[in-house]
Amino acid sequence: MKNFTLNDPTQRELISHLQTTENLLSRVATKLSGRQKTASITAMPDLGIAHNVTRMRGGFFTGAQYSWDSDVPFIPVDSTVNVCGTAVFRLSKKISINDFLFRVNDVLKNDLSYTWNYTNGNHFISLVKSNGEYNFEAGYYIIVHASANELKNFLYPNSGVWYEKDIKIEYDDSSARYLRYITGDSALRFYNTAQNLIQFNAERNRYFVKSVLGSEFLGEEILSIQHYGMPNNHSVCIGAHWEPTMYTLLTAPGKPIFLVNPNKDTFAGSPHGFGLSLANPKVIFDCDSITIGEKVFTSGSIDIGTDAINRCSSGDDNLNQYVSQVLNVCPGNIVGKLYQIASISKDGTKIWI
Repeated sequence: MKNFTLNDPTQRELISHLQTTENLLSRVATKLSGRQKTASITAMPDLGIAHNVTRMRGGFFTGAQYSWDSDVPFIPVDSTVNVCGTAVFRLSKKISINDFLFRVNDVLKNDLSYTWNYTNGNHFISLVKSNGEYNFEAGYYIIVHASANELKNFLYPNSGVWYEKDIKIEYDDSSARYLRYITGDSALRFYNTAQNLIQFNAERNRYFVKSVLGSEFLGEEILSIQHYGMPNNHSVCIGAHWEPTMYTLLTAPGKPIFLVNPNKDTFAGSPHGFGLSLANPKVIFDCDSITIGEKVFTSGSIDIGTDAINRCSSGDDNLNQYVSQVLNVCPGNIVGKLYQIASISKDGTKIWI
């Protein structure tokens, strides 16, 4: 276990459960390989509660990298693999808020090229502005955050999924835990799909931004990076960047978003945001459910704001302190600070200035 967390109460609670996940991954790898094999989990500064209950029941939380060594390929299916990431584009000139919102809604409603999900979960579309801090070019930018929704149900371990009959289960009775996984041809097919989705999601976000801005406003692509997916056939990142390039450090609705260059000499992954914490940091597993805080879940999703809160939910002092702490644990340099002007998400349309 590599622990890059900030050691808050929620993270201390989750680390103990991740140790069991690491042990189960090692046990499966050893069983399949016929010799001792190991697994390793890297917990990031934003380690926190996941949205997906199936994922958490399987022992996987957001803000971590999960890797394993095995002679026989296998995939832990409750990691609920998909691909999710962000893209940032510069606008060639100023755009009015009304024009921006009209263009976004027009594409969301009328362009059926993809199954848009920018208004689901913690995804969003934001018009932002740089004031030139950190020598980052002043002007207007668009940030989008979404996953490859089109093949989500092809990979998620839902009832009736194509690999359902191939799922094997490793139990750990002492902790009321399990690890569900697939091997062989099913694992290979699964991984090939997950790998292809990395470029698919980048192109999906790129197409959306170009469709919204058109030739009139489209400027340079600043970055396109994924923080959720399979970097290779023996690892899964959930809310953690695996590429040592500029990344978005996401905060909270209406708050500034930071662009960061990681220190490549010490790079072990970078966080994607602040993560979700619990007012009552209690997670209890049993055979058929998981208790998170004060509630018992068997499936579905948690409710952000009720079941868990964003660590950036308080004021700007808290935000700046948290960013400093993150960059102390995962060294990097802020290269841009983008102030949100307007956004569209599951909470509707918000004007922030």
